[in-house]
Amino acid sequence: MKKFIRFIAFVLIVFALSSFWSCSKKDKTNQEDQKIKEINNPKNLPASGGKTLEMILVVSDNVYKGELKDTIGSYFMKACEALSRPEPLFDLVQMPKDRFFNSEMFQKHRNILVIDYATTNKENTIFQNIDYKSFPQAYFQIIANNRDSLYSIINRYASSIIHQFYNNEHRRVVMAFQKLSNTELTKKLQTTFKFSLTFSNEFSISTFKDNFAWIRKDYKSSTGQRTLNVLINKTPFIGDGMFKEEKIIELRDNMAKENVPGPVRGSYMGTETRFPYSRKVVSINGVKAIETRGLWRLFNDFMGGPFVNYCFVDSKNNQFIMIDCFLYAPNQNQRDELMQLESIVYSLNLE
Repeated sequence: MKKFIRFIAFVLIVFALSSFWSCSKKDKTNQEDQKIKEINNPKNLPASGGKTLEMILVVSDNVYKGELKDTIGSYFMKACEALSRPEPLFDLVQMPKDRFFNSEMFQKHRNILVIDYATTNKENTIFQNIDYKSFPQAYFQIIANNRDSLYSIINRYASSIIHQFYNNEHRRVVMAFQKLSNTELTKKLQTTFKFSLTFSNEFSISTFKDNFAWIRKDYKSSTGQRTLNVLINKTPFIGDGMFKEEKIIELRDNMAKENVPGPVRGSYMGTETRFPYSRKVVSINGVKAIETRGLWRLFNDFMGGPFVNYCFVDSKNNQFIMIDCFLYAPNQNQRDELMQLESIVYSLNLE
């Protein structure tokens, strides 16, 4: 009987300790999540809703037609650049004002554009409210009392609205990745490349050298196999000529040929030169970079997909940094995953 009582006591002690350890671990996780939320979301707003790259357009049905519908579509539903199959910039959900303003859920959506067009309006203007009722959120309202002013405001500010909507998507992904951060990978990047990027623990190291790293995520979705890849390369900076389009493509091809072999002997990854590139200057957390988009292909084999490439100078260490994101998702939509890779780059933090 005494042995049985001792056994029961032992079981209760083990259970109590296990519960304590479990609660402590859970409390630590909750504290870390709260710290991330406080840094990124100082207003402590509720999380915004909506699918990836979805926007709500609030405008009356009798206004949203003809020329206005075509104009909105030409900006917000145009085909994304450098995708192997056409996909719109945003998935647009249009609704009238009464439906929107009677729903707290819709008002907490991540990307919102309200068009208030009426001849009785007293002004023609646009308002912006960032992180208004949720986080992250961009809320824009256009007020107009004549068609010329309405189209003028849309034409003038559409690119700024699009930029802010994409910034929301980047912030959302980075915050989600911070909660599941691959801290070991972050430390390795800081040590070797002198900057950090935020990867979730779903990403793993494929190759890691003193001047090159290949980080990837492989998974199978309901539509097929997908592979998300990030290549990081550093080389001494020898002048602004390195930012020329032909030099960036040359460096990209050399890096890929040396480090990204294909599944068939003699096959290797390179840039699809038969497809036009798009190129622009962007700012990534205050760092000026050249963004290049295009398609990649596997030479001596039959694979390909989209890529987005970022080049910038780490002046402190006199290094030319190339971060190349490419996606393999044959016969599938690719916009959302490519945006996820972009978000990793936009988490850049130079030491």
